[in-house]
Amino acid sequence: MLTFSTLGYGQAVAPISAQFEYELKITLDPSKRVAYLKQSGEAPSPYEQVFNLVKGSMQVATVVEKVDIKKDQYHIHSTGTLLAVLSSVLQDQKLIRDSVGSMSSNGMLTNTYQEKRGNTELLIAKVDAPKNVVNFYKVSSRSAPTGTAPYAGRLLDMVTVGYQFIGRDLPAKSVVLPVTDGRSIKNYTLVRGEAWEFPFDGAKVKAIRYYKTTSKDDSATFEVWFSEKEHVPLRSVIGLSDQYGATIQVDLKKIPKL
Repeated sequence: MLTFSTLGYGQAVAPISAQFEYELKITLDPSKRVAYLKQSGEAPSPYEQVFNLVKGSMQVATVVEKVDIKKDQYHIHSTGTLLAVLSSVLQDQKLIRDSVGSMSSNGMLTNTYQEKRGNTELLIAKVDAPKNVVNFYKVSSRSAPTGTAPYAGRLLDMVTVGYQFIGRDLPAKSVVLPVTDGRSIKNYTLVRGEAWEFPFDGAKVKAIRYYKTTSKDDSATFEVWFSEKEHVPLRSVIGLSDQYGATIQVDLKKIPKL
């Protein structure tokens, strides 16, 4: 694992208050999902109706993320809203994610991450810093934890992973990032790929691609293109496992003024 001291950290980040808006598109291979359910005997998820409505590849939602970074703390609030037809079928369910934490000389440090997918239970990951563990909760952090996981170094989450390099150098080589999704902690190894002219907002923007390594136990793919100038995520592509047979692509509409 690379130490974060090699990543160009230690830089002070100027205060930022900006709103990022994204288009979320899904591409489905229904045959993989059908085969998985048949083999596993698993019941369809509450979002199975989305899989049935999506034909090939289509935009299904917009995602708005409000990012506030101050000298010693940050707050990111993300709301994913389904488009008209899907929103009607799923009764206006939303994907809500929220992260609060501190800013250190090494960047963002997650303290509390919350995620709620539609009418499912609220998931909470809360850091117990003195013990170097993360406690996981459902519905309320006042209840007993549903699980715990140790962590070392700097913890990120599913929203901070996209904004961690704003005002900081992009890593020159591979980097290992511990990331929580509210259920567990996984180490994401991001490999620096090619730099290229990224088609964006009617023009071309210089961007650098990073991609996640996969393994037998973690076959999901992840790619993200960071703008070379601002280091904001222009596009993220998540290739889910055969359990879902889906690829999710999230595209930034416009780079806000930072």
